[in-house]
Amino acid sequence: MSVVVTDQGFAPDLIREAVFEIDTTTPVAALEECLSQARVHIHADNFSDGRIFTLARQLRLIGFTGVIRGVCDLLPDQFGMALNAGLNEVQISAQHAARCDESAWLARRRWRATCYQSRLRGE
Repeated sequence: MSVVVTDQGFAPDLIREAVFEIDTTTPVAALEECLSQARVHIHADNFSDGRIFTLARQLRLIGFTGVIRGVCDLLPDQFGMALNAGLNEVQISAQHAARCDESAWLARRRWRATCYQSRLRGE
């Protein structure tokens, strides 16, 4: 069982439509295939694989407007960065959700507004 984290909090995984799935070994040049899809899931083996952020950002830069889900037990501290990179949601295991309270995810969803560099720029 898994839990989906959005900027609204925890939700069950209710996706029943077709999903285009890639992983962090997918080359950036191959992302064009995703443009005709409504939903792309990017799989990563662990939270330290930053390529999940890179691929999400690259998808947005080439014009992808659908839903991007990161499928990985990211840490709550990474959630705001994930949203900022272009992910709409993150799918985590139920065990990880039990360890990382929903309030921790929600507190970090506004990473951009609370990061050091943003404060320096007056944002």
